[in-house]
Amino acid sequence: MDEVIFLEVLEGDAVHARHRLERFPASVGRGYSNDVILDDPKVSAEHLRIERREDGVLMLRDVGSHNGTFRVEPWAPLAELELTSDTRVAVGDTVLRFRARNHPVEDTVVGPAPTAPRPRVFEQPRTFALALVALVGASLLEGYLTNYGRTDWGELTVAVVAPLALMFVWAGGWSVASRIARRQFHYRTHAAIGTLVLLGSIVIPALLTLVAFSLALGGGLPGVHYLAFLGLMGWGLYWHLRYVTRWDPRRLMRVLTVVTLVFGALSRAGDWLGNEGFSDGLDFPRTLLPPAFRLARAQPVDAFFEDTAGLQEQVDALTKEE
Repeated sequence: MDEVIFLEVLEGDAVHARHRLERFPASVGRGYSNDVILDDPKVSAEHLRIERREDGVLMLRDVGSHNGTFRVEPWAPLAELELTSDTRVAVGDTVLRFRARNHPVEDTVVGPAPTAPRPRVFEQPRTFALALVALVGASLLEGYLTNYGRTDWGELTVAVVAPLALMFVWAGGWSVASRIARRQFHYRTHAAIGTLVLLGSIVIPALLTLVAFSLALGGGLPGVHYLAFLGLMGWGLYWHLRYVTRWDPRRLMRVLTVVTLVFGALSRAGDWLGNEGFSDGLDFPRTLLPPAFRLARAQPVDAFFEDTAGLQEQVDALTKEE
């Protein structure tokens, strides 16, 4: 191995940090007196020492660590190990890899001409604040419009607290994932994305209900509503994962498209196969809208009964079969 070697700290298959080692012996551990300092609570203050033997071979030695040192392939505890290029050892929760100075690197990836980075709207403080205010207002309005009786302040409070609690927990989970994968929490960004998704889940059904009411679509727009729900969830997952993974955006988009389509197909498989779900409640719009929003002409009562004549014949036929 060359006089100069590199010690790499790995995160999965990716390199988190590289340390250039030129003088030996070199020490590795958590203490500040080491040549390479590892931020891992399971690593001892002085864990490893890299020494050069008289014949020039570099040796790695465990210097009495509490949790030991392990060779990765094949997995085995070790007290000392002769270093070769691409040697990997585990100390605590950290994997170290040693590389020679002349180790070949992969070919350069040729990409498009770089452009000035555009600030993402999710990273701006005002985005989260405005989305949070809009979510609270939309939740209150939805709770008020779907309440037919006297104003129930308990239900309105739950209508506001429930989405807020869900959003904070959801953002916390993604922030922990970001901290593990990318060393940054991005809590405000994940909270802004989650808030926009919840806001869309309230606003989009309301807009579709308004369109169905205005155009006198008695059956509503369930198909459009379901596609909008899948699109909204796919959009949210895409941006959450952009702050967690290092995948190329196009690859991430392809994976999420496939996952969303598969999830949508599986969740609607029962309906497509003709299985009818049973519900003891009536499925009807609970939002009260003023007649002025009605754009389609009202259907006369006589026309309504003419349309239901076929339904009556089917009911009579089923009665006879019984």
